[in-house]
Amino acid sequence: MTIYEQMKDVMQNKINELVTPQEIKKTLQEKYGTNPDSVMLSDYCYNRYNKGVSFNKHLFEYVNRSSYKYLGENSQYTGLIFRKSKGEDTEAIVGEWVNGVKSLREALISDNQINDQAEIISKQQILNLYNEYNQILRYEMNILNCKPTELRHLIGRIGEFICALQTNGTLARQTNQHGFDVVSNGRRISVKTTAQLSGFIPINQNTFNNFDDFFVVQYVNDDFKVIYFGPKENVKTISKVYGSKYEVSIGQLKKLNREYQFKIQ
Repeated sequence: MTIYEQMKDVMQNKINELVTPQEIKKTLQEKYGTNPDSVMLSDYCYNRYNKGVSFNKHLFEYVNRSSYKYLGENSQYTGLIFRKSKGEDTEAIVGEWVNGVKSLREALISDNQINDQAEIISKQQILNLYNEYNQILRYEMNILNCKPTELRHLIGRIGEFICALQTNGTLARQTNQHGFDVVSNGRRISVKTTAQLSGFIPINQNTFNNFDDFFVVQYVNDDFKVIYFGPKENVKTISKVYGSKYEVSIGQLKKLNREYQFKIQ
C-alpha cells in the first residue's frame, strides 16, 4: 500500500476530525512499519500546494503545522489554495476550490513575487469567508459572552466582505497600501463597521485622499445594515475635525445616505 492508501485506511472513520502529524505517523509506523520521515500530511491537502509534489491527491485541510482536518477523498471543499515557498515570510494564493472543483493559477505557482492578490479571491470565496466569520462572531457573542463593541476587528472584517459582495469588488490590497479596503469598478472604497447605536465614525485625515467612496456598516440586533455608501466628499461636508481625524455622527450619515440615494434614483 502507498502512504496515501495507508492514511485513507486508518482515517476512514474520522471524517471532519482534527489530527496531528505525530499521531498519523505513529499509527502508520505501528500498523504498516512506515518510516515516519516519509509521511508528509501537507502533500495531501486541499488547501496547500507544495512545489514538486503532484497536486492530485487530497485528504486533509491544513489548519496549522500541528493540526490537520481530515476531509477524505473527493470532498465538496470550498476554499483557497495557498503556497509558501522556501525563504518566503507569507503564503501566496495560487488557486481555489469551489464545491469540490479545483482551479489552479499556473502562472502564480512559479511566481515568487506576489504582492497583490486582488484578482485571485473570487466572489464565492468571499462569500465563504463571510459565512465563516459570522459563525465565529456568533460563537464569541453567544458562547463567550463578548459584546459586539469588543469585537471590532471581527465585525470590521465582516463589513469588508459585505462591501465586496454588494459592490462586486475585490478585497485585496498591495503591500503597504493604506486608506481603502475594497476596489470596485476602479474606485477605492474605505469601509467602516460599527456596533454603536449612536456616536461618531472617525476618518483619518492623512489617508482621506487615498480612497474615493465611503461604505459604512452598522451591526445592530444580529444584523448588518449599510447606513452609507457614496462619495467621500459628501461625508466631509458634514464632518467635524477632531485632531487628525474627521468625525461624522451615525445619525447624520443615515440622513445623508437617504438623501444621496434619493438623488441617484
